[in-house]
Amino acid sequence: MGKVVRRFPEIPSKPEPSYRSVFEIYLALGRELTDPVAPVLFFLGRSPIRRFQAMAFWVCCRISHPLTLIKMTHASRVLFVAVLLQLAPILRVEAVSSAADLLKEHKNSLVFVEGKTGQGSGFVADIKGQKVLLTNAHVVAGVRPPNFTLLDRTPVTVGNASAAVGHDIVALSVVSGGTAIRSCESVETEASIGDAVLVLGNAEGAGVVNLLQGSIVGIGPNLVEVDAPFVPGNSGSPILHLRSGKVIGIATYLIARRIGSGQQRIRRFGYRIDSVQKWQPIDWSRFYAEADAMSRIEKTSGELVSLLEDFSRNGRPTKSYEAPTIRSALDQFDRLMRRQNPTKSEADRAAETLMTSLRAASVSDVRDSRARIKYDFFLRQLETQERDREEISKVFEQAVKQPQKR
Repeated sequence: MGKVVRRFPEIPSKPEPSYRSVFEIYLALGRELTDPVAPVLFFLGRSPIRRFQAMAFWVCCRISHPLTLIKMTHASRVLFVAVLLQLAPILRVEAVSSAADLLKEHKNSLVFVEGKTGQGSGFVADIKGQKVLLTNAHVVAGVRPPNFTLLDRTPVTVGNASAAVGHDIVALSVVSGGTAIRSCESVETEASIGDAVLVLGNAEGAGVVNLLQGSIVGIGPNLVEVDAPFVPGNSGSPILHLRSGKVIGIATYLIARRIGSGQQRIRRFGYRIDSVQKWQPIDWSRFYAEADAMSRIEKTSGELVSLLEDFSRNGRPTKSYEAPTIRSALDQFDRLMRRQNPTKSEADRAAETLMTSLRAASVSDVRDSRARIKYDFFLRQLETQERDREEISKVFEQAVKQPQKR
């Protein structure tokens, strides 16, 4: 069967013109489309950028008509593409200019979160008439004691703090300092996928604000996904909706996955502010105690995974481990194996005792912490750890059931 080729309706040919200026392109394109609007818009523009914006509006209107491209001659289509190519760099410059203007407008809203144990970002926002300093819960959990300053190093004095339920967000009432950014009250109605966004943040705690531009690629119940290339040091930075100038979320975390040989796909997420329904008042001594408890649990999880890898590669522990429950189990095993000439039966019992102790160690701390942790942010972390530990526990349980080999 022959290849079917779709052709545009033929229009009587005209001499192929040569154009000496952008103005002549507009005039010619307007004539080709029997549309006098183009040159009129060109003359009404007060500046080159405004003229290009006017022409962009006209081009979009022409594109919206399904017969526009069909009715155009080959020369017209070439000119049409030329206009689009002329517009692209100007519009990019305009976008960069808007981003820079937004930074200038909100320079007294961005906050550096700094302490002896780390750095992060934050910002001053207006949430339903309340002036608050917003940052991530994981930022204030890791930066102690936190000091809040603006770009010019002016301190921001804060009062009571609350943690958002279901979100990685902490809000601190602002006593003095900073200018509030308006927050978006409904992301679904005020923003759309594809809208331009800007992330302003303290990159890697260096004390320098970066302009990270991108767009919205996904909107979820509590999260917004963007492709602005923020990094972990930008945690707590505002995600600004470029068109409205409002903050729609807080840059929080990224997920990196390998999708091929040497290739990596990175997805970036921020927690929405408008979706917070409930806040928990923060008692800092308790908040830090729970943060420390979760830090110990996560460290123990890492050591348990490392121990399993050690067994898999070497058949026995070859590294040092700091978690008390792991170290206790390994020390007991070493004492049993140091006996002079242990029999195979004794060695098997020692190995079985080790696996049983490690299985108990893999669940005891998360089980004991369940009753002590009250903040939703840490409870959700604990639930993740419980799922991971359950899988680790199954590995040790299987090892107990299998005949020991020496």
